[in-house]
Amino acid sequence: MIQRVLIVDDSTLIRRLLGDMIGSQADFQVVGYARDGEEAIAKVRELRPDVVTLDVEMPRCGGLEALRQIMKTHPVPVVMVSSLTQTGAQETIEALQCGAVEVVAKPSGGPAELGRVREELFMKLRGVRGAHLEPARTVTPSGPATESTNLDAERVVLIASSTGGPRALTALFKGLPRGFPCPIVLVQHMPAGFTVSLADRLSGLGTVPCREARDGELLAPGCALLAPGGKHLVLDRRGHLRFTDGPTIHGVRPSADCLFISAAKALGARCIGMVLTGMGKDGAEGAVAIRKAGGLVLGESEATCTIYGMPRAAKLAGGIDFECPIDEMGKTLTDQLRGTRAA
Repeated sequence: MIQRVLIVDDSTLIRRLLGDMIGSQADFQVVGYARDGEEAIAKVRELRPDVVTLDVEMPRCGGLEALRQIMKTHPVPVVMVSSLTQTGAQETIEALQCGAVEVVAKPSGGPAELGRVREELFMKLRGVRGAHLEPARTVTPSGPATESTNLDAERVVLIASSTGGPRALTALFKGLPRGFPCPIVLVQHMPAGFTVSLADRLSGLGTVPCREARDGELLAPGCALLAPGGKHLVLDRRGHLRFTDGPTIHGVRPSADCLFISAAKALGARCIGMVLTGMGKDGAEGAVAIRKAGGLVLGESEATCTIYGMPRAAKLAGGIDFECPIDEMGKTLTDQLRGTRAA
């Protein structure tokens, strides 16, 4: 099946580069180009592409405004192609929460960097085929910190997410009570340079503080630590988080399997895993390891996943105890920590 792609970027060089990359593949067809957000909105309406690559920082109408209009009038999978500037990273995270499904960092180096971008772009364009683009459900933020009483603070929450993950994580964090006592460690598949902005956005929701993890630090009760892009994150038996530069696993780094498997060895039944939306099968092997160690694993249900890939793979492998919609995930987790099984 051929995917029809619209390329949007104000740089002639980047448009040509992306066009040559995408056009070289038999399963892609470049159906048009746009130089800014206004052209992008018009060409989505005219050409009805299967997927759009969208720059963030553009004149006249920027990527964010174009994305909002596209998702409102002609929803289509959108892959953000963003520069690694502070503004670009912040706006890219906002775009992912407004409906974009993936992000690829613009090339900034020589042939090796171009090769990385090329393979990542192909993987993500193919992966978003069939993405579920229904607007995220409204999630009512949690009440006061007293809701976090009587929770088992000895448990450690481990989260895996990928395509559509920033929106899912936002819904999950909004569903947690303020004063949530357990350490949380997250793996979100995302290029290096964007995870700081994602952590800041999650922390700004006001329920659980979140920041990018640091090599060698201990788990932090009541704090969420996000694996930095480009580094595997593992937990050693003394409870320290460690970075590793090993090869990609399932085409990604960081890999949730690395975190889940190491945590299962270090923490055993204290682990609670969560496998959220995403393409591929990262997290499936680790989810099985957590369950074998006596821990619990929750999966996001197909109804709310942007891509029901990772939860499905974990479920088929026997790594999921039960599933629930993302807007119920926070309450479900809290119920588990109180010892009351959610329906």
